[in-house]
Amino acid sequence: YIFLMKNIFQEIVNKFRSYKTKEFPRTGKFFLNLGISANMMTTFSLIIGLVAVYFLFSNHLLFVVFAAVHLIADGLDGLIAKASQTTKFGQYFDLLADRAIALLILLKVAMYLQDYYVFIIFGLYVLTQSIHFISRLESPIVFIRTATIIVAAIYVFYEPLLLISYLVAGVFVIDSLALQLQWVVKKRFG
Repeated sequence: YIFLMKNIFQEIVNKFRSYKTKEFPRTGKFFLNLGISANMMTTFSLIIGLVAVYFLFSNHLLFVVFAAVHLIADGLDGLIAKASQTTKFGQYFDLLADRAIALLILLKVAMYLQDYYVFIIFGLYVLTQSIHFISRLESPIVFIRTATIIVAAIYVFYEPLLLISYLVAGVFVIDSLALQLQWVVKKRFG
């Protein structure tokens, strides 16, 4: 069931990325004409994401607003990068900024729930991200930031969603580790 959810979520993300690239190509050029580079937008996205994490569990409305702005800014940085010249630094910076927000959300959920399982998931997530970065972004990985933000935004309507969200995140992280192990074995032994 969880793997089916992962595939459905990944399909939605892929379709949205394709739609965004196809329907909004001028958006990136617009921001470039204003003098806003992809890295500047990533920095803005990171700062707004940090503010969103700050408000998680203390002010739900502000968390939702800042999280939405964070996700929009994160999408815009990709459009700006496509309209200009992408750089390896920009790719790493964007991924680090996104992963930092996901890690901080997991850490805040762990502290809120006082549940050591979330800390285990946090550690495994750091491991999968490290493998991904060490492999120069070549190893497969399942990203969880957007789904984590969405669940954190709606948990107030049904508190058990918080528990479910980190368990699903844990399954996705273990799936990432399995995919990475397969990738390493295939790369090393053909």
